[in-house]
Amino acid sequence: MKNIVLVSHGLLAEGVKSSLEMIAGKQPNLHTISLTPDGDNLQFGEELEHKMKTFTGKTIIIADLLGGTPANVSLQMYRDNPDVEIISGLSLPVALECVLGSNRSPDAILASAKETMVDLKASSKEVVHTPKSNDDALEKYQAFAGQANIVNARIDERLIHGQVAGIWSSTLKTQRLLVINDTAAENVLQKSSLRMAAPKSMRLSVLTVQDAVKNINGGKYGKQRLFLIFKNPTDVLKFIDLGGSLECLTVGNMSFETGNREITKNIYITKEEEQVFTAISNSGVSITAQLVPNEPATDFMKKLTNKEK
Repeated sequence: MKNIVLVSHGLLAEGVKSSLEMIAGKQPNLHTISLTPDGDNLQFGEELEHKMKTFTGKTIIIADLLGGTPANVSLQMYRDNPDVEIISGLSLPVALECVLGSNRSPDAILASAKETMVDLKASSKEVVHTPKSNDDALEKYQAFAGQANIVNARIDERLIHGQVAGIWSSTLKTQRLLVINDTAAENVLQKSSLRMAAPKSMRLSVLTVQDAVKNINGGKYGKQRLFLIFKNPTDVLKFIDLGGSLECLTVGNMSFETGNREITKNIYITKEEEQVFTAISNSGVSITAQLVPNEPATDFMKKLTNKEK
């Protein structure tokens, strides 16, 4: 795995690392070096050299400011080292792209990160109205009926956000995100927001539960790698009751509300939801709790029944 070193003036590098690990989980190959307010190029260079000597293999240094001391010192020290890449423009998107695509070139990393820079207010006003097809018949997809390639089904009440769009989708090599929730499917503004949040490299469908079952079972998405995202367990149970097929379900984020029971630090459920999860499990679905891919999965039903502390 490539070593990643974030270098900056002040505490920017530490802040980016902290934010990134909040999204992606702990990253043992991610390191920081800071130019302190009372430091200079010599202090910074010594700390960088000491850190670099502890590494083996390839390293990429991400500096905050083009022409700044962290960038200049890094370039002076490692310009001719073929095992060290150096880029500037440190930000959370750039660092995240490095973590997700450590084998990609610096140009590819920067190009992907630039796609995240948008005028959100202007984009939100460009609501894309997707007209319903006049041909809803699924006959033309019959060759793929029953061959749905569901790589993950996840409950996450935030639907598409950093962990889903940046980490899970990339790890699963997702080709299409399916957000399955009646309210979201019928809200034009929310659908527009979800389109902006989804990675541009992936297709997105925002569907009612009934339409999701119909389209998936009818083979509408061929053999695309499908990542199903549900807002709550009730939608999952409805999906199953309507004929949808799931083998596994991952529970990610269900936030705290007064009276809810804590299952993990990110999952709080009501008594009614306990019954729903039990019904999902009884249907033959394996349920795990997992926030990000590099953290271990936990048997959700054992947590639910207090068999695992």
